[in-house]
Amino acid sequence: MTLIAAPTACLFNSVEYAKGLSHLGVPRTHEGSGITVLSRPTPDGGHVDGIGPWPYLWLDEAGEQALRRDFGELVTVAAVSQPGYIPQADSDATLLKHHFGYDPALPRPKLSNRSRRRLDQCRNFAVFEQVVDPDERMSVFPLYRALVGRRGLAGGFFDFPREHFTAVASDPDGLVFRVRAGDRVGAMACAVRVGDLLQVLHTVPTADGLTWNASYLLMDGLQNLADEWGIPVFFGGMPDNGSDGLRIFKQRWMNRMEPVHLFRIINDPEAYERLCGAVAKRDFFPAYRQAP
Repeated sequence: MTLIAAPTACLFNSVEYAKGLSHLGVPRTHEGSGITVLSRPTPDGGHVDGIGPWPYLWLDEAGEQALRRDFGELVTVAAVSQPGYIPQADSDATLLKHHFGYDPALPRPKLSNRSRRRLDQCRNFAVFEQVVDPDERMSVFPLYRALVGRRGLAGGFFDFPREHFTAVASDPDGLVFRVRAGDRVGAMACAVRVGDLLQVLHTVPTADGLTWNASYLLMDGLQNLADEWGIPVFFGGMPDNGSDGLRIFKQRWMNRMEPVHLFRIINDPEAYERLCGAVAKRDFFPAYRQAP
């Protein structure tokens, strides 16, 4: 199964979606290609650079060329492409990480006896369901805010505003799922269907749900949905500071990995070198945004 054919419309490429990423920058769309990036002042305030939308731009060869060509007013553009896309040979792109996926065309991973017991116990009193009501779909946002507080993410890259969740919940391709035991919500997830795959953006366990392994039923439910629809589901990669526990949990449910690449576009090399100054390490892009 190929993952590189561009859908006619991908939510992540749209200005409407980018408006929900206001903590990252201001949307800037090229009229010809329809590609949207987020612009922001450089640390010195003298220039403007760009960053692609999270989690990625969905590119084909024409889209990649447009990304590299159409934002020359930005000193640099850093953008990630979708899982499985291979950049053109002449691009400055590097392997960023691999994204975890579950593909129903491959054997389902076998759970350990302990994991199976936890899943069965959760199934005995809770249900996995798709959330359709618009107001209930947005209930994922306060749960995510609580998660941000528990994990110390406030003010950082993953401190997504309400508008981000509104963009997903209100889009025809946006999906919201929930694990519920009566009135007790144990976990939620929001996702976007992109062509022939389902991209999960956020899995959000509640403090209560952690006590009865609601995340197990959430992941099992998403696997079952992928089986029913006959499409792979992707869950993103490991965050830079991700714990071993998170890695183990993700690997427990996955049977596929796909590469994602970071495009490192420098439109003004002289300005880039001035901004970098005495920065010695260039393994981060753009180097002038590297944390001290």
